[in-house]
Amino acid sequence: MTKVAPLPLPAITEPVVRLARTFSFARPWLPLTAGLLIVVVVGMFTASTLVQSQKYDIQVRRSLVALSSVDALLLTVLEMNNAQRGYVLSGDPAFIERYRRERDSIEDNLRKLSAILPAAGASQESIENFERSFQQRMGAFEEIDELINDSEFATAGRYSAYTRTNTDGVRQSLAVIKTQLFDSLSRQQQVSKQSSDRALFLMIAGLISAALLILISIIFLVRRSNEVERANAEIREMATSLERRVDERTADLAEANDEIQRFAYIVSHDLRSPLVNVMGFTAELEDAQQTMADYVSAADATGADAIPADVRAAVMEDMPEAMGFIRAATGRMDRLIKAILQISREGRRSLAAETVELDELFAELQDSLAGQLDAVGAELEIGALPQIHCDPLAMEQVFGNLLDNAIKYLRPGVPGRIAVTGEARAGKAIIRIEDNGRGVGPHDQRRIFELFRRAGEQDQTGEGIGLAHVQALLRRLGGTIQLTSTLGEGSCFTVTLPLSMARGGR
Repeated sequence: MTKVAPLPLPAITEPVVRLARTFSFARPWLPLTAGLLIVVVVGMFTASTLVQSQKYDIQVRRSLVALSSVDALLLTVLEMNNAQRGYVLSGDPAFIERYRRERDSIEDNLRKLSAILPAAGASQESIENFERSFQQRMGAFEEIDELINDSEFATAGRYSAYTRTNTDGVRQSLAVIKTQLFDSLSRQQQVSKQSSDRALFLMIAGLISAALLILISIIFLVRRSNEVERANAEIREMATSLERRVDERTADLAEANDEIQRFAYIVSHDLRSPLVNVMGFTAELEDAQQTMADYVSAADATGADAIPADVRAAVMEDMPEAMGFIRAATGRMDRLIKAILQISREGRRSLAAETVELDELFAELQDSLAGQLDAVGAELEIGALPQIHCDPLAMEQVFGNLLDNAIKYLRPGVPGRIAVTGEARAGKAIIRIEDNGRGVGPHDQRRIFELFRRAGEQDQTGEGIGLAHVQALLRRLGGTIQLTSTLGEGSCFTVTLPLSMARGGR
């Protein structure tokens, strides 16, 4: 059966996958953000519910005050009715006093009720019915008051009995209003309860959701923390292993360096033996040549048998020239071997850290180089220099060599100027030796630090080991040397050293 190749996913799949990864709940900040949003939303709904509840509470208080005012007004009307009728029947002045007291307070009760009924839930129709029945009852009270004032008590009694229907009208109209107020109060309480229940549900659901999301975030954070801790443990283990390997490699390099130094010392020492023999036999050959030259000269002076011309040329010209070449070559080889021996000895020398005042060190070097400076007409300017903790002999060799080179390679006919400046920065001492000498070409600026390499015109003595020796010393001290130079304008050697040499410096 032929297999059907899967269709390539649409180009939108990769962005969707990236978006899904971005908003994956494996990222701890997403559940925390979602939880925060839920808490904010729940808080907003809760605040809205509280505001609405306050409105409902105000409405409930209005309804309760309205009910209380309705009862108080109805009670006042009944008290006025009973007091007036009691006075008509008994003539007791106490009844008339009670009637007048209630009549004086009824206006205040009516004013409060009229102000609160519309907002408390009473309909306009029921309020109008109440006002009509109330006015009728108050008119009847006034008519009875006139009959009492005219001493027509019998007529007043009959009319008082007749007007009880007006009191019933007031009672019925107020009963309708109370029913409406109770209905409004019941609706408000129901709405308030529903709102409170909804707010409580939202609060509980929101808090539970937020708690779950925060719990998920904590789980992810703990997991991430464990992963980070494991990663840190692996990094620490790798760092420890790396340090151990570096220490091993450093020990191997130190051993190899010692081996090279011992080899250089042995080779240099062993090379001197045949070189000394060559130099000795060369001296004997020179003596023999001199004897032969004396013989040739004597033969020429006495007129003895003629000496062949080729013999005379070999004795008088070829042999001295050849021995001169041998002398030059053995002399150069001798100097090179001595240089190798010197570097080997310096490499084996133990470094001893002491406090070195670079100001004093350069002042001493300036005094020792005064003759050379005067000979070439150069000036050496020394600025403020930091104090370091280093091997003083190594410092003398490094800076003495650099100053000696600066003096040797000044430009003829140009007043020489050599400036030494320094500073301490970030735990390092930075020393600059700048001159206005010949300069070094770009292609030679790295080569001059190699052993036996020299740059430019070879009109000065030297074997090309000075800067190589300086660089090797600085490496042992934990320092570096850099050159910036422009051919024909000058050079600047920058030496960087730790303010305090590390223990066990090699």
